[in-house]
Amino acid sequence: MSLDDDVRAELRELSAAHLVRVPRVVDGAQGTRVRVDGLDVVSFASNDYLGLAGDPRLTAAAAAVLEEDGLGAGASRLIVGNHRQHVALEAELADWMQSEGTRLFNTGYAANVGVLTALLREGDVVFSDALNHASIIDGCRLARARVVVYPHLDLVALERALADVAGRRRIVVSESLFSMDGDLADVAALAALCHRHEAALILDEAHALGVLGPEGRGVAAAAGVVPDVVVGTFGKALGTFGAFVATSEAIATLLWNRARPLVFSTGLPPSLAAATRAAVATVRSADGGDRRRKLGVLGEQLGRALRVKVAGPIVPVHIGDDARVVEVAQQILSRKILVASVRPPTVPSGTSRLRISLSAGHEPRDIEQLTVAITQCVT
Repeated sequence: MSLDDDVRAELRELSAAHLVRVPRVVDGAQGTRVRVDGLDVVSFASNDYLGLAGDPRLTAAAAAVLEEDGLGAGASRLIVGNHRQHVALEAELADWMQSEGTRLFNTGYAANVGVLTALLREGDVVFSDALNHASIIDGCRLARARVVVYPHLDLVALERALADVAGRRRIVVSESLFSMDGDLADVAALAALCHRHEAALILDEAHALGVLGPEGRGVAAAAGVVPDVVVGTFGKALGTFGAFVATSEAIATLLWNRARPLVFSTGLPPSLAAATRAAVATVRSADGGDRRRKLGVLGEQLGRALRVKVAGPIVPVHIGDDARVVEVAQQILSRKILVASVRPPTVPSGTSRLRISLSAGHEPRDIEQLTVAITQCVT
């Protein structure tokens, strides 16, 4: 059997299990109103939590640098791709996150893999929440350290593991706001456990950054906790693209030397760094605070309507069956409302769900229309 024949057989298996994925085509700027596959819809599927992806201030910042400095960085940052816009963005991120140093990465996936493989090796131990993002899982595997997976948010199990499992270097890694369940880690308790058992803490704030905490700095800042490493992304609440790590000066310096996705990747386009600087300024401004407050009000409205606890902009509606969740999402789409249907392997088997993403660009009437559609299509 040829490779192509073998792959076709694998695709048939995925199709039979209702797990084949086909991307939709979007026209125009991202926002709460988008054209998807030729249909105008209200979108509850984007991670554009503050409604900045289509913001003209970000576009203008990018355009000014694009005209003067061109498009590409030209090389990895350690060769000749370290543009002044990159340096300025790292400085502003360090000021915002109140950290000694920051490093840019091209994606959140690259940041998690880069940090974990830079800081861990054989003889080390990493303790990872069972529902951590795929990028964390892959980073743990590639690091070749011993991986201890503890049940989701189970601090008793984590403390038991920390007491029982020794290693040269020990690191606890967790998301702060979990991307598919929308629940929060008890970051203060995680930090206390790490301190008690002499372990470091890496916190992925991808979905909390810009949305929660003072100036939108995330869950750790809200709890008054300073993790050893914070991973953040630009492609969600900040509305651009890329990622960063906020950490100590020593770890930031080590990443130049050990983080392979950083060392061996062309730098982000300078214009994109400029747009992200504009996004950071917006998030820290009074406008950013207003957007966070509005997002919180919308979350409370949705929580009351669905009778669920809403901790942030992510709200799952559990369906369970893989085929059924696709069917329900399609029924809701027929009402010109777009929600994501999430199936394995993104979530554990038997936990397929609709994933609702709120944005500060939504209005109360959008929430009303969404809850009516969910009520009619799910029940």
